[in-house]
Amino acid sequence: MRYAIVSADGELTHHDGNVDWNEVIGPEGKVRVSLPGLAVTGWVNDVGLLRPRRYPRNIVGSCVVAALGANVQPYAGPVVFTGWNPANTPRGLLEIESLPQPVETLDTVHGDVLKALAGQTPRDMSLSWAEQIREIAEHARTAPTPGITIRPVRLA
Repeated sequence: MRYAIVSADGELTHHDGNVDWNEVIGPEGKVRVSLPGLAVTGWVNDVGLLRPRRYPRNIVGSCVVAALGANVQPYAGPVVFTGWNPANTPRGLLEIESLPQPVETLDTVHGDVLKALAGQTPRDMSLSWAEQIREIAEHARTAPTPGITIRPVRLA
């Protein structure tokens, strides 16, 4: 299977083979980052934001998934990209697939995000797009860590 990783330091790497989720994402578990309308999805550590020493915030990864259509929020630790086919679910097949070829879109978006974060405006993007990416990065850096709300259950 083909997949890609944006590490917490912002580097994008491509891989072939089976994903060792515990090694790449962490043993706590993975959660899917929906990228609407794409045959690609993102995966992050389910509790990464709660463990900042082990999983530093991934500013570049947070910007890349937002640029691909995900909800704007901070993510921590590596972001893994795989192929995704939600149409397989009703047939009982796995939704996770190999990252589609070519992966130029992911490479391009990653490069555009890096340029925007360096204060530049990518050639095919507007000045406002670059400014939005910088705003997303600031949010990913400074947003508070979400808490967990525990409510008592009343038995009837």
